[in-house]
Parts: sequence; C-alpha cells; structure tokens
Amino acid sequence: MASSLSVNVFTAPEKELVAERSRPFGPPAAWDPMTSTLVFGEHDAVLVDALTTAAEAEALAAWVGLHHRNLTTIYITHGHLDHFAGLSVLLHHFPDARAIATAKTVEYARKQVGRLPVYRKLWPGRLPAAITVPEPWNEESFSLEGHDLQIIEQGQTDAVDSTSLHVPVLDLVIGGDILYNRCHMFVAATTPESRENWIAALDRLAALNPKIAVAGHKKPGAPDTPDIIAATRQYLTDFGRLQQETGSDQELYDAMTELYPDWVSHQAWLMFGF
Repeated sequence: MASSLSVNVFTAPEKELVAERSRPFGPPAAWDPMTSTLVFGEHDAVLVDALTTAAEAEALAAWVGLHHRNLTTIYITHGHLDHFAGLSVLLHHFPDARAIATAKTVEYARKQVGRLPVYRKLWPGRLPAAITVPEPWNEESFSLEGHDLQIIEQGQTDAVDSTSLHVPVLDLVIGGDILYNRCHMFVAATTPESRENWIAALDRLAALNPKIAVAGHKKPGAPDTPDIIAATRQYLTDFGRLQQETGSDQELYDAMTELYPDWVSHQAWLMFGF
C-alpha cells in the first residue's frame, strides 16, 4: 500500500547581480526570488530544482535535512542555470540521490554551462566551483513511495523545452518557470508566438484542476494557490497588449509596474534583457 505524500516549498530571496542596468530605469539589477520544492513520504523524498549560488544550495540542503527523509531524486524542471547550478552542493550532501531531467532539458543545460563565464561575472565568487548537469531521464514519470510524479513537457515558455511536474495524489503541480507567483516575469526573450505556447502550457496546468500550484519564482510568503495559473496567464496577456500600446521601453516598463505594483522584482532586464 502506498504511503501518503506531503509537500513543502523553500524560497530563496532575491539576490543582487553584478551587472550594468539594461535600461536607465528601474532598480539596480537583481535576480528573482526562487523556489525549490520537496515532495516527501514516510521515508523518501524528491526535490524539484536546485537553486543557484553555493550559499543558497547549502541552505537548501540544511532545510531538506530537517525533514529526515532519504532524498532519492532531484528533478530539474528546465535548463536555465539558475535552477541547477546548486546541484553539485546538494549531491555532496546527498550522494545517493540521482539528479535527472528530460533529455531536452539536459541538452539545453549543457549549452548553459557553456555560458558559465557570463554567470560567474553576474555572481562573482558565489556560484559553486563545480557545475553538475543532471542525467537524462527518458520516462514520462518517476515514483515516490508508490506514487507517480508525472512529467509534463511544455516546450517554449520562459526557457526552451520547459517541463512541469504533476503529483496527482496531492492535486499538486510544480510549474517550474511556467508559473510565477507575484513576481515580475522573464518575458524579454518571448515573442507573440512563444507567449501563445506559454499560455497553452498554462491551460494544460489549469486543466489538471490542482489544489496546490508552485511557481519557479515567487514572492516570499505568497501562498501556493492555483489562482497563480490565471495570474501568470494574465501577465503574459497584459505584456503583449501593452507592448503594442506603448511607444517606448520605459512606457512599457512603467505600465507593467503600475499594473502589478505589489509584484516583486521590478527589474528592467526581465522585460528587455541585459
């Protein structure tokens, strides 16, 4: 008989960047607050995403340890380096855990490692010395104490070949960066077509009727409620509309921050890139 499962979410706060402002407006450059999610049963646990800096990964490892479970798997939702750079630290603390991702995520993660010198300039001395890429997982799900964790391949969203996880027994979706929770979104690399695909990915999550929805980036303390699916969708729609209605980058930035004043990370680079 399968045991019951539980879920807890770790949130790492916004972190400063050593970078020139991409535009002469907005606050100094910083990185969105991020999440890592622990799904656990009576004995074992699965961790979703591994954070970025060595200090974040050490804090995450200590938090996982407080649950007194055997960490069997670390699943990486997509290939952006901020979600897997902490893997080497976590695997040092949990050497029996396997680190996995879809084959497409692994391929993109390897390309991100090729940009490591850029990331090390953003966080000088703060990234782990060694960067570990997850191993490819070619199944559509994996299990935890008799329960399936189902991988949903989502294609292009805020990254190429994004995925989400669905844990039916908990009515839980772990969205990765498909979901944002009261946190300004990385839309700089999107196009009208890719935003349509992102919206379709959100609709797939909504169709699962989850009771719990965890975003890859969220405002610390924000609840992990399913209304964030619709809120993420609305943000994308508003960005696309205002991109057409405004006449300059600053007008677009001002319009979005006025529309979402309580969302954290008012970073110009999230809308326009570095």
